[in-house]
Amino acid sequence: MFIPFGPEKGTEKELTYGCRCEDIELAKNVLKRRKELERKRIYQIFDRESLLNQDLLASSFDSYVPRTESQKHAYEQVRQFCDTYSKARPRNLLLTGSYGLGKSHLSSAALKVLIESGYTSIFISVPKLLTKLKATYNKHSEFSEDNYLELLEKADCVVLDDVGAEHGRDPSSWATSKLFEIIDSRIGKHTIYTTNLGGRALQEKVGARNFSRMMQQTKVIAISGPDHRLSHFSQEKGSGVHE
Repeated sequence: MFIPFGPEKGTEKELTYGCRCEDIELAKNVLKRRKELERKRIYQIFDRESLLNQDLLASSFDSYVPRTESQKHAYEQVRQFCDTYSKARPRNLLLTGSYGLGKSHLSSAALKVLIESGYTSIFISVPKLLTKLKATYNKHSEFSEDNYLELLEKADCVVLDDVGAEHGRDPSSWATSKLFEIIDSRIGKHTIYTTNLGGRALQEKVGARNFSRMMQQTKVIAISGPDHRLSHFSQEKGSGVHE
C-alpha cells in the first residue's frame, strides 16, 4: 500500500488487516493457562482441607485390616474399583455401615491410588462441603460457590463422605437442593459415597430425588463389624485397666 502522507509519506508498506492468527492463538493460550492455574490453585486449597483427620492422611490399602467377611469384601470391591478404573466407564460405589468400619479409610485409600495414576480426585465430607459453600456467600470469601462446584463437577473421582449427616431433610431445603446439584453434576463421572445410614433411612434423609440419582450406576457395599476405634478400649477393659 502506498502511504500518501505522514512520516512514511511516499513509501509502500504491506499492511495486515484485522488480528493476526498467531496473536489470537497466543491470547487464547494465555487465557487458558491462566484459567488452569487458577483452577489448580483452588483445587490445591480445596484438596488441602478435604481430608477429615490425620488418621485418614495416613490411610492406605496396606494399612486397612479387615476384621469381618464384609470388611474383607468391601476391601476387595474398592480395590477392584481402582484396578478397573476407566474414565470411559463411569461407576459409583456406596459404602454403608455403622461407625468405625473403615468406609472413609477405604475411600481415601482409593483416591490416593487414583491420584498416583494421574487422576484428579477430591475427598470431602458432605457437612463440611455445605459449610464451605455457605461460606462463599460472605462478600469477603476468597472463592465463589461456582469455583467449588466446578471442581466437584470436573474432578475424575470424588468421595462424598458421610452423606446423610447434613442437617435438614426437607426436600425444599437449601442443603437438599445443593446436594442434588452436586450429585447431578457427577453423572458420567466416578463417585464414591459413604454413609452411616441404611437404605431407607438414607432415602428419607436426602430425599427421594437425591437418593435416585445416587443409585444410578452405583454398587452398594454394606459393611458390618465392631467399631475398630473401640478395639483398644475393649482390650484395656478385658485386661482390667479402667480409667
